[in-house]
Amino acid sequence: PLRKSSTRSRAPENCLRNLLHSGLAIAKTEVSMQAYRTSDWKAFRQTIITLHDDMCVRCGRGPADGAVLQVHHKHYVAGRDPWGYPYEACEALCKGCHSEAHGKIPPKHGWEFHGFSDLGDLSGECELCGTTYRYAFLVSHPNWSAMEVGEVCCDHLTSTDAASKFMDKRRRRADNKKRFVQSPRWLFSKNGVLRITQDKIEVEVREESGGFRLTVAGVRGKYLYPGLVEAKAHVFDVIESGKA
Repeated sequence: PLRKSSTRSRAPENCLRNLLHSGLAIAKTEVSMQAYRTSDWKAFRQTIITLHDDMCVRCGRGPADGAVLQVHHKHYVAGRDPWGYPYEACEALCKGCHSEAHGKIPPKHGWEFHGFSDLGDLSGECELCGTTYRYAFLVSHPNWSAMEVGEVCCDHLTSTDAASKFMDKRRRRADNKKRFVQSPRWLFSKNGVLRITQDKIEVEVREESGGFRLTVAGVRGKYLYPGLVEAKAHVFDVIESGKA
């Protein structure tokens, strides 16, 4: 089964947190932050936002949608003023997408689905939204560590319906199994043997001391099932797998 990683690989935290123990470093940080309060920066910031039609380039939201727009530098040059970059080196992002770009929150898009694990019960917890689940879906992103998430979050992150298709298939199979177990096509023969024909395969269930024994396609099984439902369910699984 899949295992949750104990730590996540994130981009370095804000320099203010990393440099708390250095008075000199704090002084430099205060100076750099002052640059973002100047009229030069405010004018540059507004120009970048205007060039992007007052919309976040990633999610398309703007002030009309309640989004606060910020300017993201695609790269930094040591010692350069924040307004000293060419326009193409900057982009307008909402606060959420800006945090994502700096690795402070998981990316919303660009994830890849790798596989799933059946935990057997609702013991799993989505690493994105916290919802409990039975089926864990493993996704990864080049800018974030792999996560185990639920069906809805998997589809959302990967922009696919891979998880929901998988779960729909599981649900249909479970429904088909229930119909098979309860089918009126199960009939008792004169000697008390329960029989059914499924996909042209003859199946017999005999009650013996200690449980129920299967005979599938003329081959007598070695295992005794504790209940009739368990025996019928196993027959369904064998036939569906194509191993009968």
